[in-house]
Amino acid sequence: MNNPGPMMGYSGLAGQPGAVQPHMPSVLNTPGTLHQQLHLQQPHSQIGPNSQLSQGQQAGQSQQPLPPGLVGSQVSNLPVSGAVTNAGNPLYHPHQGDPSMLNNPIWKLQLQLAAVSRQSVGQANVYARQSAMRKYLFNKTQGTPGVPGPGAIAGSTSAAGTTNTGTLNEMSASLVDNTKQLLLDMASEPTAAKNPGGSSSAISTPITPSAELNGGNNPTTPSLLLQHKKLSQYNIDEDDEIEHRMGAPADTKHNDQLWHALDLSNLQVFNLSNSLFRYEFLTRLYLNGNNLTSLPKAIKELKNLRVLDLSHNKLTELPAELGLCHELKYLYFFDNMVSSLPWEFGNLYNLQFLGLEGNPMDRQMIKILTEKSVTGLIFYLRDNAPEIPLPSDRKFIEINVDGEPTQEFNSLQESESHLNRETLKKSFTLLSYNTLCQHYATPKMYRFTPSWALSWDYRREKLKEQILGYNTDVICLQEVECRTYEEFWAPLLREHGYAGVFHAKTRARTMHAKDSKKVDGCCIFYRESDFKLIFKETIDFSSVWMKHKKFQRTEDYLNRAMNKDNVALVVKLQHVKSGEHIWAATTHLHWDPQFNDVKTFQVGVLLDHMEKIIKEHNGCNNSQELKKVPVVICGDFNSMLDSAVYELLSTGAVREHRDIEGRDFGYMSQKNYAHNLPLKSSYEAIGELPFTNLSPIFTDVIDYIWFSSQGLRVRGVLGEIDPDYASKFIGFPNDKFPSDHIPLVTRFEFTKGMGGSRKA
Repeated sequence: MNNPGPMMGYSGLAGQPGAVQPHMPSVLNTPGTLHQQLHLQQPHSQIGPNSQLSQGQQAGQSQQPLPPGLVGSQVSNLPVSGAVTNAGNPLYHPHQGDPSMLNNPIWKLQLQLAAVSRQSVGQANVYARQSAMRKYLFNKTQGTPGVPGPGAIAGSTSAAGTTNTGTLNEMSASLVDNTKQLLLDMASEPTAAKNPGGSSSAISTPITPSAELNGGNNPTTPSLLLQHKKLSQYNIDEDDEIEHRMGAPADTKHNDQLWHALDLSNLQVFNLSNSLFRYEFLTRLYLNGNNLTSLPKAIKELKNLRVLDLSHNKLTELPAELGLCHELKYLYFFDNMVSSLPWEFGNLYNLQFLGLEGNPMDRQMIKILTEKSVTGLIFYLRDNAPEIPLPSDRKFIEINVDGEPTQEFNSLQESESHLNRETLKKSFTLLSYNTLCQHYATPKMYRFTPSWALSWDYRREKLKEQILGYNTDVICLQEVECRTYEEFWAPLLREHGYAGVFHAKTRARTMHAKDSKKVDGCCIFYRESDFKLIFKETIDFSSVWMKHKKFQRTEDYLNRAMNKDNVALVVKLQHVKSGEHIWAATTHLHWDPQFNDVKTFQVGVLLDHMEKIIKEHNGCNNSQELKKVPVVICGDFNSMLDSAVYELLSTGAVREHRDIEGRDFGYMSQKNYAHNLPLKSSYEAIGELPFTNLSPIFTDVIDYIWFSSQGLRVRGVLGEIDPDYASKFIGFPNDKFPSDHIPLVTRFEFTKGMGGSRKA
């Protein structure tokens, strides 16, 4: 890989401008010398009740020697911890002004880990050294029964039941190791989560529902315990699993990224170049013990960060952009001068520990932290953040008859005023929108969304406002609950002049009537003054294909496709003003990327079946007549631009593609999933949007409106969301956009062709 340029500025490691770090001297073979050089004399004496050293260790019992150069001497003239300067200042250490905080387990955890952090001040690259020591100890003790494993904390109990009290293991345990162990210890002690004498005031209590804060568990269960009870089930990142490998895995490729952590601790760095933030693969970044006065906004590029240590610098604030690093689990900024937290930290829903002791932090923030834990603090910031205004609505982009974008309008309605009467007579508008079914929009799945904005009552009103606001002639919706269709959408849109059809997913047919009402599906509404319904067809992909005359019971069909209950809905409409006919279909394909072959199969079934019914109803005698029939196929295809689904729809077939490699769906595979509909994406004229689905772990285009290019032409499309606005969020829904998808809107114009004018 091409490495970025210099990433930082130095003030000289030995107090001299441009000084070069001296060669680290060899380490003597005595524990005492190691303690002096690492400044870790009994580093965990404050950590817990089991952290006392054994008698042998207290007496200076000999330990295993370390190889020369593994641990270096302390670099002179490095910055002194801010805790020394402000040691007696209750503004920085609130427990000095309120001793009762020492009884709060959450604040005690702050003090314990702040003490561990301060012991590393002045030791250049301390995390790297500790990691090297762990690997050394692991290699020396590998396979030896009863010998402490790497990263063990003094006094902790191993899975085998032996007590790890090795001094070297204490020294090799980093702040991150200590944090994880202490959180696990806290989770095993339910009483630790109690807040003696604590009371929740209106100002300090998040407006988050208690069910969300408590994870939906028994409200009597301590919230702190619930927050950390699953820590032992997963690691911070993959580095935990491969940390002790001394070589690359056997299947490593030449361009694989093999390191994900960068240690710049205690190097007197005073400036960070933006080049550093091109290392987007970083999961751990250690910047503690430097002279940083600010953190660049480019930190937002490191979206894979799990651990960030900013302790012992001179920071007065944390950038709002850090809130976009939603994968963060441990964030330390002990001993700085930070007084408040950005509202954007409400995005840090994965955060397990926030180290803020030693800062003149706002007392309200500390109160929420000690009463509600870090989860409660994050939820407070999330739910009470000020509104981020949307600079402008999405523009509607006019497309001329040559397929070129010509002009942007503030709204779809404004664009209509610029069309001539003849064009209006031959055109119609269509919306496609995955509305995010309320049963999928759970607080667990959308922890970044304010609780009030995630509520179905709020989202339903915003969806209503959006859909009625676009006022399109045809409305195609996906992820609509059956009961919601019957009790909300159908009555609402009927009042506005629409009629509709609905088809639920296949499983609804096998469920009790009451339960089946909760199943989602697809629906199509059409304005009755503009269209007449001529024909409708519901498609259950599996059952439709089993009735095909060339159906074959292949292993892939039986094991992968048959049990998927995705559906499609097809209607034939007559356009009243022009007399033309349009075939419109909407679908929602299977979601799982591990089943991209099934998605390709589902699209193949849809297109094959549509060809069949179009030929029957339009009397097409050959493929040329079929190609002239106006067709629109839209929905959530759960497929990106490089997928087999996209290739199939846009080119008419898919022969060799990684999505279908090695899969056999019988006749469908044999004919290369081919179809005869000349389909194009309606957004081809301007290029696909930057995204149609926005979430923390996936942001891409997966929704489309396809049309037959010989029967229709595009005269306008709805443009992208303001990019600056979108960049401030890690995912939708939010207060402005009520679904994790965004609506697509296209204006179509009929072109002359036998398919459009032929009578049904």
